[in-house]
Parts: sequence; structure tokens; C-alpha cells
Amino acid sequence: MTYVRALLPYTGGINPSHSDLIARPPATSTDAILEDPGSKIWIPYLDLASKYDNDLVHNWRDDMDSLLIFAALFSASVTAFVIESYNSLVQDTGEVTISVLLQISQQIANGTHSPAAVRPSFQPASIDVAVNTLWFLSLAFSLTCALAAVLVRQWARQYLRFPRSFSSTSEQARARQYVFENMEWWKMDVVVEAIPALLHISLILFFVGLLLFVRAVNFTLAAYLLCFSAIGGTAYTLLTITPLIFSDCPYKTP
Repeated sequence: MTYVRALLPYTGGINPSHSDLIARPPATSTDAILEDPGSKIWIPYLDLASKYDNDLVHNWRDDMDSLLIFAALFSASVTAFVIESYNSLVQDTGEVTISVLLQISQQIANGTHSPAAVRPSFQPASIDVAVNTLWFLSLAFSLTCALAAVLVRQWARQYLRFPRSFSSTSEQARARQYVFENMEWWKMDVVVEAIPALLHISLILFFVGLLLFVRAVNFTLAAYLLCFSAIGGTAYTLLTITPLIFSDCPYKTP
């Protein structure tokens, strides 16, 4: 039999001891009415509130699960590009070795022993710095989105768990109203709906960096990629703005 902790009335002093917290079986609706006739007022409220909260948390979990899957796959893809582009920010030791060996062979061939020329310090190209900056930021936003999705799942679980930790229906009703008002005060729904925006920003940064990366390799390929990105960006903008203008448009995003 499952037992929960129930807080009994305390009359001993300011700070109750552990002896005032005892375990007893959770009360059913019938038991609650028999123990506290006034509790039957709260049963319809708890039924409606439970249905509302379960639907709300279910929607949050579905959204966060989708974000976690996409963010994980996208982060893995961005990481592969970052590993490739990161090499452009550091000096290639192989090229340095070849340059030194070539200089030594030229000195031996000329029969001279002049001191080695001072090589200029390595400076990565500005486009390489820009590409890596955009891709590292994209990866950071994607991982932040995944972390936020995990936190939302934990918040949702705590939101449902706290009222159920009380035994009587009146205490459950007050606890539920307490957490619900706190959720509204702290704009938790706004925070949850803003999390997908992190993934959108990550995608935009990645595509901008991809355009710069491809442009340095092949201009024709970059032009095709730019056209595709422009079409996709225009479609995304229209699908986002249209529901704000036409209330009957089904393409609504958070």
C-alpha cells in the first residue's frame, strides 16, 4: 500500500518536530467527505483543475520532447562543421615544418649559413573568424535550448507533484491554486513558449555561417545556397506573420 506524508494540526510550538509528521494512507473522495464534510466543495474544483493541469503539462512535455530530439540532432550536425572549420583558426604545423625544411635546403644548396628569416605571426582570415563565431554561437544556442527543455520537464513534474503531496482535498485545492498563481505571476507559459526561439536563432546563425563558408569555397554553390535560404526565410516569415493578421490561419507558432 502506498503511503504519503500528511501534515496533521500542530499545537506544540513554533517549529514542529518530526513526530508531528506521520504517514497515513491517502484519503479517497468518500473518506475525505466523511472526515471533513466541507471538503466536498473542493472535489469538483480539483477534478476540473486536474484535467486542465494534466492537459497543460502533457502539451509542454510533447513540445519539449520534440525540441530535445531536434536540438540533439542539430547540435551533432553543427559540431561536425565546427570540427572542420576550427582548423582554419590555428596554424598548420605541417605547413610550418615544410617551410622550415625548404628554407634549410635552399641554404645548403647556396652554401650559405644566413640566419633563418623571421616568419610573420599567424593571423586567421577574417571570414574564417566570422564563420567559426557564427557556428559556435549556433551550437551554444542549440545546447541552451536542450537544457531549457529539460528544465521545463522538471518544472512541469514539480507543478503536478506539489498539490498531490497533501492528504485532504481542501489542502490540495489551496496548494494547487498556490502553484497556479505562482506560475502565472512568473510567466512560466511565456518562458516555455520562448524556448523554441532559441532553436530558431541557432538555425539562422548556422545558415549565415554556412553561406560565408561556401562562398569562400565556390561562388556558384554559394549563390544557389543563398537562393534556397532566401526562399526558406521568406516562407518562414510569412508563416509566422500571417496568423497575426488572419485569425483563421492555422499556421500558428508559439
